Amino acid sequence: MRALLSHRFPKIVVSAATAALLLGAAGAVQSQAYPVKPLRMIVPFAPGGTTDGIARIVASKTSELLGQQIVVDNRAGAGGNVGTDIVAKAPADGYTIAMVGNSFTVNPSLYKTMPYKQVDLVPVVMAGKVPFIMISRPGAPYQTVSELVAYARANPNKVTYASGGSGTIGHLGAHWFADLAKVKLLHIPYKGGSQAMTDLISGQVDIFFDTLITSTPFLKSGRIHPMFVTTDKRLESMPQVPTAAEAGFPDLGFSAWVGIVAPAGTPKDVADRINRAVNAALAMPDVRQKLAALGAEPTGGTTDQAAEFMARETARWGAVVKASGAEVQ
Repeated sequence: MRALLSHRFPKIVVSAATAALLLGAAGAVQSQAYPVKPLRMIVPFAPGGTTDGIARIVASKTSELLGQQIVVDNRAGAGGNVGTDIVAKAPADGYTIAMVGNSFTVNPSLYKTMPYKQVDLVPVVMAGKVPFIMISRPGAPYQTVSELVAYARANPNKVTYASGGSGTIGHLGAHWFADLAKVKLLHIPYKGGSQAMTDLISGQVDIFFDTLITSTPFLKSGRIHPMFVTTDKRLESMPQVPTAAEAGFPDLGFSAWVGIVAPAGTPKDVADRINRAVNAALAMPDVRQKLAALGAEPTGGTTDQAAEFMARETARWGAVVKASGAEVQ
């Protein structure tokens, strides 16, 4: 009987090379089918901020293009580390991604210990950026940047600058400005940008580096005074406001940016699928209009461009963090 069965069902021997080929083919089929279920996009900050606003616009349109819902999940804490760590430890299958911001490239230098390493995540695509603007309190004894620098040099540590907290881009950007201007300013950190803006308007602090998104309503009402923007060219919405370069600081160019990362090991074709969908979404007029309403500019680009950008940002802000002495336990 055994001989008969052996004759009817001969033993099949599969070589290692053949097995690898079959597994690769199966993986390709699986990737081509991606996505077959909803995606989870973690935003490592509270609802309502720059990253959250852009994430929801991008997620909504990208969901349509992928044919699967992208659920935005806010997981704030530790300057973005809590939510980003969740993604770093998630399965590398493309179903859990994060919309990160500047803190992703600042925190490795700012925090003594990190729950994850940057190499635990791979950049997928840049989504957008928002210019910063330096603003001053009403009634300040200076109207231009040159007047501010002259006043600060004559009054060391008398000019105060607000920030949303130690190690934030607002803090580091102001420190960078002071270093380039060779002036001594006094840092007043707050637990968020809202209180910083409130005290700027009331005259409790002198200057503040803020994103265009949150400062625009107060600029339009005339309650604060614009000094310069950190963009390469003047903004169409505020053509009268000079750039940092025009104000004498050509190296002081930075923005609040957001981009998507995924767990390390995510298949390249899956990352590329997300990348293509996001780029397509960013090219759509309605998406661009919604981003513009937030003061944001769509970015897009390849996965390699996203990786190169984040690497440059990590190096740049690492140097600024070191020079500022900022540190978070």
